[in-house]
Amino acid sequence: MTPAAYINIGTLTLIVAMIALHVRTFIKGGKDPKILLSGLGGVIVGSSLAMCVGGALSSIAMYIAGGGNGISGIAPWATGTGDRAIAAGSASGLSMEGGIIAAVVAVLGWVTIRDADKTKRLRLIGGLFCGVCLTYTAGYGGLVDDSLIPFYNGLGAQLIAAVERLF
Repeated sequence: MTPAAYINIGTLTLIVAMIALHVRTFIKGGKDPKILLSGLGGVIVGSSLAMCVGGALSSIAMYIAGGGNGISGIAPWATGTGDRAIAAGSASGLSMEGGIIAAVVAVLGWVTIRDADKTKRLRLIGGLFCGVCLTYTAGYGGLVDDSLIPFYNGLGAQLIAAVERLF
């Protein structure tokens, strides 16, 4: 498995299939919001990993995307079509303060995945995969860049300011 900073069409096919199965489970499960929230939590954790550009968490995310690109060769093989890279994007602008929040989210995500039952764990891991891979696309990566990164940076700055006032 090699690291990747982009995804290909086959990986996008896997992501769309995973989201479709997740929505199907939500509808068949009586439209319980907990089902959607478990997948969404995984997406946020995955995006948090991918937005830590240049760090250890980003390295993990790049290997997850590379693994997705590696196994995604099934889609072109099954359909008889070609495969190519999706327009790449990269989250940028995470400050040192925002990195604190991203690391805390990653640790909380890891603990939540570890402590979850089997079905919830699969939803969280699927969401994490989707969040990591989609953050490397131009569209979703831009959304993360415009919304989640400023939120993390602001929250981290408030945390640092609060700690500096207390001590």
